[in-house]
Amino acid sequence: MITFYFSEAFRIFKRSPFSTIVTISITTLAIILTTASVSMIFLSNEFSERVLKRIEVTAYISEGLDQQTISNVKNEFAGRTYISSVRFISKDEAAEEFIRETGEDFRKVLNENPLPNSFVIKFKHDMINQKNFDRYLRDISSTKGIDDVVYDYNVIMRILRIFQSAKVIVYALSLVLILLSIYLVYTNNKLQLENRKSLYATMKLVGARLNALKIPFYINGIIIGFISAAACIIINYLILTMLTAVYNNLKFSHQIFTLHIFTFSIGIFLGLVGSYFSSLNLTLKVSDLDK
Repeated sequence: MITFYFSEAFRIFKRSPFSTIVTISITTLAIILTTASVSMIFLSNEFSERVLKRIEVTAYISEGLDQQTISNVKNEFAGRTYISSVRFISKDEAAEEFIRETGEDFRKVLNENPLPNSFVIKFKHDMINQKNFDRYLRDISSTKGIDDVVYDYNVIMRILRIFQSAKVIVYALSLVLILLSIYLVYTNNKLQLENRKSLYATMKLVGARLNALKIPFYINGIIIGFISAAACIIINYLILTMLTAVYNNLKFSHQIFTLHIFTFSIGIFLGLVGSYFSSLNLTLKVSDLDK
């Protein structure tokens, strides 16, 4: 029986080669749209993660604290769930950084270093947003041994708002592209089913079972998805080759295998889902296909 299913699936290719080519083309387009939408999500998340990791505040340490107390405060910050890293900046390091940034050496005028010791605190990217940022700042400011907390509130809030809005847009656009991909495959398979209704009507008249009608159609969808995925991989390979030729520092080798697996998975999924939904109305009643 399995041999029959596969032979019938391949006969579908032979009976309508033009429709098969159209289906493969549309499915390839659908795979490209789907992979593009998913890539958008990953790239936007990776970019936002990198930017959010750069957000930092400077907590100035009270004068007169000994090294043990400073170390205790640092350990306290490091133990808080929303903080990713704490870096201690001594008075001397702060002076060197000030001179490097401004080009002016205040030590030629002042006998003492007026800059305090401080901590540079960075946040965990997945735990920082507009709603909790103020709460985190209050928590840091109220810590014993901290005199003041310095940060650019407007810039940080603008970054958080932009990424929050961008995330909604990217996810919405990705969902639309994925739904469009499934719809393209569905409508094309539905059209192929309509074109073959006389064939299926004949099979029903000779007593064919419902599985004998549907399973070859599913196999045909899977094969089309596999071929379309292979075509998509060739297209991706050509694009990546051109990008690598233009930008020598780009390297995709560690992502290629994952991309290929994902592309084949999407291709088989779209082919199978499109075939499944387009054949839902396929029954053993001859009149269903003759309308």
